[in-house]
Amino acid sequence: MGKHFDVIVVGLGAMGSATCYHLGGRGAKVLGLERFDLPHAQGSSHGYSRHTKTAVYVDTPFEPFIGRSFELWRLLEGETGQQILVTTGYLRMANTGTWDHLQGKVRHEVLTADELAYRYPQFTLTSDYHGLYDPNGGLLRPELGIASHLIQAMRRGAEIHGRETVTGWKETGDCVEVETDRGRYCADQVVFCSGSWTAPLIADLGISLTVSRQPLAWVWPARNAACFDVGSLPIWQIPAPEPDGEYYGFPMMPDHPGFKLALHNYGETSDPDQLDRGVRPDDEEEVRACLRRYIPDADGPLTAMRICMYTSTKDYLPVLDRHPAYDRVTVGCGFSGGGFKFSCAFGEWMAETALGQPTTIDNEAFRFARLL
Repeated sequence: MGKHFDVIVVGLGAMGSATCYHLGGRGAKVLGLERFDLPHAQGSSHGYSRHTKTAVYVDTPFEPFIGRSFELWRLLEGETGQQILVTTGYLRMANTGTWDHLQGKVRHEVLTADELAYRYPQFTLTSDYHGLYDPNGGLLRPELGIASHLIQAMRRGAEIHGRETVTGWKETGDCVEVETDRGRYCADQVVFCSGSWTAPLIADLGISLTVSRQPLAWVWPARNAACFDVGSLPIWQIPAPEPDGEYYGFPMMPDHPGFKLALHNYGETSDPDQLDRGVRPDDEEEVRACLRRYIPDADGPLTAMRICMYTSTKDYLPVLDRHPAYDRVTVGCGFSGGGFKFSCAFGEWMAETALGQPTTIDNEAFRFARLL
């Protein structure tokens, strides 16, 4: 048996890296284990940019976490000198629904079709569309966020291992034993936040986690490229013709060529180790349909594609909870493609829970009980 730790964190993507950071900040002796590189492009937290916003989470269980996450991202930026959160504003366009419930609760603007056409001529919309503008919205840099959390965790004393796969674990009377392809470790507590690889670690619960394949694309605008630069365009979202689908995208950033967009839905399912990471013609067509319909000036040459994954519970809400059968085990999983923006706050909650400390945010909505 190797060294004894206060907490072992399994999986060092968005959630695990943040958990290590917060554990280190609370003086815990931490071991972090990741089967891939640090950071890596095999899971759900790569692709140079992720959305964040506030208005859409008002009056939901996510509301306290999104507020806290903005605070924590700015604190991390102050510690590292890195710009992880780029404020661009968030634009939601739709031809149904209202946002009346936001009045007096959060800063926002409701835009008519004429106002949308004047302010954002990049989009070609019919007269029945209206918009929600959230000035707090912006893009997060996932690789930089993960790296920053891990670097600061190591500076605080955490021991971080890349390319080490967990093969099993068990809770004994006085610790949790974790076995990997390189050794065995013990700790007072373990936190599982292994993304799409979490299901085997909690198989005893019988909870279903569905992994879906998600293509991301970048194109170079065919016309008026400067109109798609950061500073000229917010992050954005608009309904897709497909049932339950939403197109979303980002302004162009100076460190990656192209205008990024994707379709948010829960499509083709897979095992994470068998996921098709190759790019298919229909992956590109998926975003071309959006460009032709809504953003014709951006319908230019493809510059890159990446394949990402969503891991979802049956109700598409995450799990943040202690394992119902093991007092020494905390689990964070099932973030359904929207988790990165919350990761610093979710990591704080898991660190506090693992250490038996009062949590900064109350959490009852994301417990295991609803799924069992």
